Amino acid sequence: MPSTRMLLLATASRLRSRIRNGLADATAQVVTEAELAAQQLQQEWQLFWQEVCLEAERLEQPSAEASGPEPSPASPSRRAPAADERRKPEDDSPPQPEPATGKRASPAQVQETIDQLRAEVAGLNQRLEQSTL
Repeated sequence: MPSTRMLLLATASRLRSRIRNGLADATAQVVTEAELAAQQLQQEWQLFWQEVCLEAERLEQPSAEASGPEPSPASPSRRAPAADERRKPEDDSPPQPEPATGKRASPAQVQETIDQLRAEVAGLNQRLEQSTL
């Protein structure tokens, strides 16, 4: 039977080995998840900017221009949950801009559009958080 000293050295050696392997596995898993999260974040960011560009093009049309105070981004949206509920969760396509009408958008319509954009951002954020957990 090995001596007590040899058993202690062997125990320490095996513990170091297991800890190293465990750390290596955990590090590899964290790196893989971080890469996936970065890819998903990039995809969501690109989708968001496509939606923003479509909305900007729609708002630039002369018939869709509206003048009015711009609400601060920190202000809560009263219609955000309703706008978010209208969109199907499995629908990954960006929302299509509404067709321009021959009249100017009212401040209420502009606010509704802003609320819908905020709801979209909140939905994207929620999907991103759920996919990274």
